[in-house]
Amino acid sequence: MENILSKIGLGPKKDLVPVVRDNDALYVYVKCDRCKEVIPVRISRKEEIQENYDKDKEKTYQYYVRKEVSGSGKNRCFARVGIYLEFDSQYRATRAEINGGSFVSKSEYTASRDEK
Repeated sequence: MENILSKIGLGPKKDLVPVVRDNDALYVYVKCDRCKEVIPVRISRKEEIQENYDKDKEKTYQYYVRKEVSGSGKNRCFARVGIYLEFDSQYRATRAEINGGSFVSKSEYTASRDEK
């Protein structure tokens, strides 16, 4: 039944990029194009996520966040990775843009930490 609902757009929706949720924050993981460091990014639901106050009736997203992050600097890389995410009312990522890096999963982040 779930498969049929998913096919017609009524089933549970998935995030466009891997997002980990807890009560207060969302987490995404990015990989710097320059030094290949995987960086965890914490996005506070109360302080960083903005509501979309667009007056259009065709509102395509409920919330958004724009954030720039940099790695630890241990590789002598201080390049910035810019992310922009749009979310629906359930904080599912519906649109994602990234400059200077790429989105990765939490498992890739964990694997990169275990290598060291």
